[in-house]
Order: sequence, then structure tokens, then C-alpha cells
Amino acid sequence: MMMMMIIMTMMMTTNDYDVDDDDFYEGNDDVDGYYDYNDHDDDEDDDDDDDDDDDDDDYYDVDYDDDDYEDNDDAATDDDDADDNGVNIKNYQAKPTSRFITVSLPAVFKKTDLKFSRYLYWFCQRPLTTFCKVPTHGMASEKENTQKHVFVSHTNPVTGKMDWIIQDENYDYVQEIARSGYGDMLHDTDRNQKYYKAIRQAIKLLRERNKKVKVLDIGTGTGLLSMMAAESGADTVTACEAFSPMAKCAKKVLDANKFGSKVKLIPKRSTSVMLDDMKERANLLVTELFDTELIGEGAISSYTDAHQRLMEEDCVAVPTTGIMYVQAVQSDLLSCWNGIQPVHLTDEISVDIEPKLIRCSGSPSLHDLQVDELAGKLKLLSAPIEVFRFDFSRRNALKKNEESHVEAMAVQDGRIDAFVMWWDLIMDPQGEITLSCAPSWIRRKGEIIPWRDHWMQAMYYPSRLKSVHKDNMFDVFSHHDEYSLWFETEHPVNQRPISTDGVHVAFSRTRLGQINNKERRQVYIDAIKEHVTKDSVCLVVSDGSLLPLMAAKLGAKQVFYIDMNQSCCRIIEDQIKHNGLEDKVCILDKRPEDIISEDLYNLKIDLVLAEPFFQAAHLPWEHLYFWYALNSLRSQLSPNIKILPTNMTVKAMGVEFRDLHKIRAPVGICEGFDISEFDKLIENSSETADEEIEPHSLWEYPCQALTSPVPLAFLDFCQAVENTPKLHQTTELECF
Repeated sequence: MMMMMIIMTMMMTTNDYDVDDDDFYEGNDDVDGYYDYNDHDDDEDDDDDDDDDDDDDDYYDVDYDDDDYEDNDDAATDDDDADDNGVNIKNYQAKPTSRFITVSLPAVFKKTDLKFSRYLYWFCQRPLTTFCKVPTHGMASEKENTQKHVFVSHTNPVTGKMDWIIQDENYDYVQEIARSGYGDMLHDTDRNQKYYKAIRQAIKLLRERNKKVKVLDIGTGTGLLSMMAAESGADTVTACEAFSPMAKCAKKVLDANKFGSKVKLIPKRSTSVMLDDMKERANLLVTELFDTELIGEGAISSYTDAHQRLMEEDCVAVPTTGIMYVQAVQSDLLSCWNGIQPVHLTDEISVDIEPKLIRCSGSPSLHDLQVDELAGKLKLLSAPIEVFRFDFSRRNALKKNEESHVEAMAVQDGRIDAFVMWWDLIMDPQGEITLSCAPSWIRRKGEIIPWRDHWMQAMYYPSRLKSVHKDNMFDVFSHHDEYSLWFETEHPVNQRPISTDGVHVAFSRTRLGQINNKERRQVYIDAIKEHVTKDSVCLVVSDGSLLPLMAAKLGAKQVFYIDMNQSCCRIIEDQIKHNGLEDKVCILDKRPEDIISEDLYNLKIDLVLAEPFFQAAHLPWEHLYFWYALNSLRSQLSPNIKILPTNMTVKAMGVEFRDLHKIRAPVGICEGFDISEFDKLIENSSETADEEIEPHSLWEYPCQALTSPVPLAFLDFCQAVENTPKLHQTTELECF
């Protein structure tokens, strides 16, 4: 599938910048983690690989072939030459701090010139929140004309002001449908086939026991598993679905496949289903209630209730067992995602961070990600360790609170920064069918690796670091409550650890990684060193930024700091005190437009610094609130003002994703069943709720370049916003 990647980069320069491809990419792998997509020298790649091997001899080399991954022929382009002539970006993959945007285009493109219409609006009074828009040329459905709309107020993340927008009155409801994620799961061929095979085996087993097959499908979604059971010969099938739009969709899917009379659909939560609704207890329980944590969607309570009230005691369950594994790893990158690291400015000067923030005690949520894309960043310290078994087939077998203690052997010296967690499902009573979420390095060589964005691996960070030595044993303490998991290396606790320092409330994992990125930090350090003097009066406009401390430590006379997020501001304020900078760094507890000369001690600002980063921003260009804030402060700036960053260049390139398109691709026929009614539901909901542009951490999703990068816009922050002309033009992207 052809998609558009929009890359945004901030150029830290005070000189006029000529938008040129060579200039843009030269050295830019050190800025926000961008790699040079124009560099396709295979020999150089090999050299780089050799260097990596030399530097990381102890690191587990995760190597796999793209052929090991499942391909979706239906969703792929017919252009067979694309793989040969396109550039494989996987070898030039973006680092986890990069910011990319994808824009779905309304067609699949061949090797022809691609025209991309841009509508860039920059108004101080009324900027649009949508930065780029691909015109649909009258594709709106007739239904849109009859939909009821309402005016809704919301904060514009670019200007920081309240705007009124027109929105469908059922927007939240429709958005929940569009974001349901069912489509991603229905593209999981491995999942679908193993469920189907296990259901057939379970029905065969019950037949061998001379039993009538009575199926209960909890959380039926589209009705796929119910249809599998009915097609496989079940005598009765009862399906329940609590989400009303999905229940209505399931009814349409069942009718379209001639199963409307064979499957009894109950639009309720399973915990609300009465035995009278079913007439009799079931003896085959079919469910898919799992998330990345396995139990995070309430599987324990749903199974327990169903076994007690709705199932026969000797029933069969598909799946029958869940097995959870962890693996201890060391990774500097993961450490950067779990706390704030000190900033070393010179050999003698550093920005110190409170110890409690460097290694945080815990986070209220898991860190799920495509761990295979961290190849070369993980040092594996143990073999996989089984920590829990969840028996889904027996009454009262699941515990809401459970802990386990396992002694594991270290396979090499290292420091346990995190545990990688995944789970396997034993699908059938005979234990012959296994659905695994294991990372690639656990798989057999040549094994087909299904791509999943709904069930990923997760990282868990123990509250204390522990060093281990090869061939020595270490402890793994594992815990779960009804919905969540946590893992420790010592001092077991029965209560889920929560971050009391506020870091994980104020900062996302991605933001922590961005703050701690060494290359990115060095860009700011070099710029500050170049422009800060003992007479500098600086203004920093960013949320949760260490820039004010860096400027003060490097000799600025006075630093003023605007932070619009209270949680972030509290943490930065504590670090200001921790570094003894209260006299040099002043936090302005005002909106930029309300700041007057007295707030700035009647000083004129001669250096403005920004990352820029703001918690309210969803799309990268929404961080341009910095520009609007600066616009409000023009009267407080000196005539010789220097602004860093000085300008921004936006570039775009067409790419073909290996897998990411599946989250939006229609399902059509799935295991022989027509799911097109579901496709219609998602498509209609997406038209209402989804933007044409959405953010993704593209370092997690391999892709192949189909075009060269081209500049879309150049914005000069030294100019007032209102002096920036409206841009409306079409740019051609030439496919390889």
C-alpha cells in the first residue's frame, strides 16, 4: 500500500537555510535521530555492520529475513518491481526519537509521477490544525449530508487558544469504533487459522465423548469465531457482544454468511448474560479476550464468571492455557525510556538530576512496542523464563492475585534494566496448537513470523537495578492482579508499584527517550555554547525541558522559562532547586500573551530557546505553538534577538510499508467468511472520526522508499507568523 511519510525536522541554525536535499541530509543522523535515506551504498552498510559487531560483541545479534514475515497479498501493490527498484529503508531505519507522519493516499500507485496537493495555512488569528490535506475530490458519502453536527470548543494546540470546531454529535462513539483495532486482528492469519483448527479439534473431542456441542463465544466482535464453530458442526452457538455497534455489525455479518439462524447473538456483557438467555449451560468456551498483557482486558473475571454460571464443569476451552514468559535484558536505550539522565555539558559542568528521577520506581502502565525492531539494542541476560500459567479450561483455576518466584541463570554478565514479556496460547486440549507472541530471536530459523500490532511484546522495568554474572543464579519475582503485571529482581511486593516521583505522569516513555537522546542533546549543547554569553538574557519556551538549566549552567545572565504543563513544570522546578539555580532561572507562571516587562525584570530577551515540545501537541507541527508564543512576546525581544531553532523544513517521501497498512486495510474474506459488513462499519466510522494524517513511531514499522524526499515547506521562525504567506501548490514525487 502506498502511503505518504511526512518528516519534520528543526534546523538549529541562525543562518539563512537553503532547502537543498544534500544540505538537509548531511549530518542529519545526529538531529532527532534521522538517517540519511539518500545514502544507499551497500559497501558502506557492510562497514557499518562490521563496526557494530566490533562494538557490541556481547549483544545478541537479532537477524532475520523479511521472507520470514507473513505477507498480505490482497493489500499489497501489484508492482512487482517495487522491491527491486525501491530503497529498503529498513537498513536506514529511524531511531526511536524520530518524528514521522503517514498520510494515506486514496489509491495504489504504480511507477509514475505522484502528485501531492498541499494546503499549508499559517494565520496568527485562525490556523488550521490540519497541516496537510489530501483532497478526496467529492468522495463524501450521501450520509454525511444527513448527519447531525454540533459546535465543540477545544484548545488549539498550535495557538494555545480556544477554537470552535464542527463535529459529529456522536464523534466519541464513532471514534471508539474506528479505533477498535478489530481489523488489525482479522488480518492476523496465524491467529485466525489456529483458532479455526483448535475449534475443530475441540468439537471433535466433544463428539468423541458423545456430547452435544454447545458453544459460548464471549466478546464475539465480528462473529468470526462463532461462524467457525457453526461451520465446524457445533449444535448450538451463543455469542455475546457488549459493544452495541459491534453487536449490530456481527448480526449483519452472520446474516450475510447464512449463520443468522445458527448463532444466537446476545448484545450483553458475558457477566450480564443469564442462563435463561442461553437455555442451558455450554460445554465449549471460545474467547479472544486478550491484550498485550494477556489479562489486561478483564480475562480473569470473565472466565471465572463464565465457568461458574454459564459453563458445564467438564467443559472444553479454546484457548485452553496461557503461558507467560519474561527474559532479562540490558539496554542503554531502555534505560533512557525509564527516567531522566543527567546532562554533561563540559568536563566540569553538568545538569544534575535528582537520583529518584534517574531510575524511577515504577510506571502505572506497561511499555508495549515492536521489540524486534530493537535489534542490536538489547543484551540478553537469560533464557526465556516461564513465570505464569493461566488455565482457561477449569472452574476456579484463575487467581485475581498471584505471585511466583523463579531462580534463573545468567547467560552473560550484565545489568538487568528490564524484562521483555510475551505469552503463548495453547489452543487445544491436546496441546498440539500453539499461538505464540515470542520475539523473532526465540523462533526457529525459517519460521513464519506473523506481524501483530494488537499483541506485542512488553517491557517491564524493575524498581531496582541488579547486576548479574554469567552462570550465576538470580531471582525473578513476578506478580499480577486482575488486570496488570509487574516484575522485580528483589524485595518482592504484593502491590503494584506506582511512580511516586511524577515522572511517568508528566512524561511519556517516548518523551523520556527524546530528552535523554545523546545526539539530540549535543545539538542543543553546541548551539547554546555558541550563542550564550555572560550577558545573555534567555527565554525558553517548551514543556518539561532541561534547556533552561543547560543555558543557566553554561553562563547565561538570566533565564526565563515558560512551561504550559503543570506536571512537567513541577519536575523542572525541582531540578532547578536541586542544581541551585533559583536565582538564575525564573519560571513564568503566565501565558505568553499575558507577560509584561515587569515579569522579565524589565530586561529584553536576546536569545530564545525551544526544543520545541508541548504536551498538548498530537501531531509534530502542533509543537509550533512555540512560534505563536514567540509572536505574542515580540515587544519583549531585543533588536538583536537570536532564535533557536531558527527555522523548520518539512519534507515528504512516498513509502511502502511492509505491515503498517494492515491497520487500515479492509478485511473482505477471512478464513472463507465474508467480513465486508465490518469493513463498511470501520470505513464509515473512520470517515467521521479519523484525520487524514496520523502519527506513528515509524521506527517500529519497516518500510521501503518509493520516491526521493522532497521539501514541502520552509518556515522562518525569525519572521512573524502573520508575515508568512499561505502556501497552496502541488508537488510531484517521482517514483523510482
